[in-house]
Amino acid sequence: MKIYNKKYFIWGIIFFIPLPLFVFGVIKAELYQWFLSIGLSAKFLFAGLSKQESERQDNIENNYLSVSQKLFGKYAWIKTNLPWFITGGFFAVTLFIRFVFDIIIPVWIVVCFVIALTISVFYSIGLERKITEYIDKETNSNNETKS
Repeated sequence: MKIYNKKYFIWGIIFFIPLPLFVFGVIKAELYQWFLSIGLSAKFLFAGLSKQESERQDNIENNYLSVSQKLFGKYAWIKTNLPWFITGGFFAVTLFIRFVFDIIIPVWIVVCFVIALTISVFYSIGLERKITEYIDKETNSNNETKS
């Protein structure tokens, strides 16, 4: 067995580590935690142990910035990282209001934040998928012209 991408292989092992702890009851886990750990470890172990997937991930990593700017403009990094900006902004503002004015944020504002955050996560995931699909399509067309 050959490791083609050490970074992905290590991440796969890190996500695999909780599974024995779940099995032996050291850590009590819900069903979603099992699925999350199994899914992420499988994804990263596959990328670390498969030559083709390792090359694909390296290609995506190398071309991501240029393709995202080509598809979504100069400030594509804001669109792809929108959930982080929304979360950081929300917590900065709410902590400031809480500690400076001693006002507790109403629940309806938190609910609106969670809804906006959920929408931004799905929006960013959609952009990520479009970028990787474009890179894959471009790579496939380049490989076909070389043949």
